[in-house]
Amino acid sequence: MSNTFTVNIISPGKEPFIAEVESLTTVLEDGEIEFQADHAAIIVSTIPTTTIIKSGEKRENFFTSSGIIYFKDNVLKFCCDAFERSSEIDVIRAENSKKRAEERIKKAVNIDIERAKRSLARANARLNTSNK
Repeated sequence: MSNTFTVNIISPGKEPFIAEVESLTTVLEDGEIEFQADHAAIIVSTIPTTTIIKSGEKRENFFTSSGIIYFKDNVLKFCCDAFERSSEIDVIRAENSKKRAEERIKKAVNIDIERAKRSLARANARLNTSNK
């Protein structure tokens, strides 16, 4: 048995990330999940977070937005709204997005609070990922 599996991360407007890896760790609504080779078949939804991919001594951090993961037969398919390597994150843009979302939440007048909270979660996840 191999200790690796195939990861395929896809997002609109971006080239897919495809690699053989030893583990992928991400966050769901109810906590963290780590996938390794021969994981049980599963479908889960994710929240904006830092997703960690490990292969040998190499560790790579990605910002991943809300999405769906499907794992079966040592193939993990991760379809998400957005994904970025930590080195690709525009920190200034993320900080500005965070500030705008926080201001919208404070004012809470004629806006969609849930939309602002999702925007804030994405901005915080990007900033956390860029610092790792």
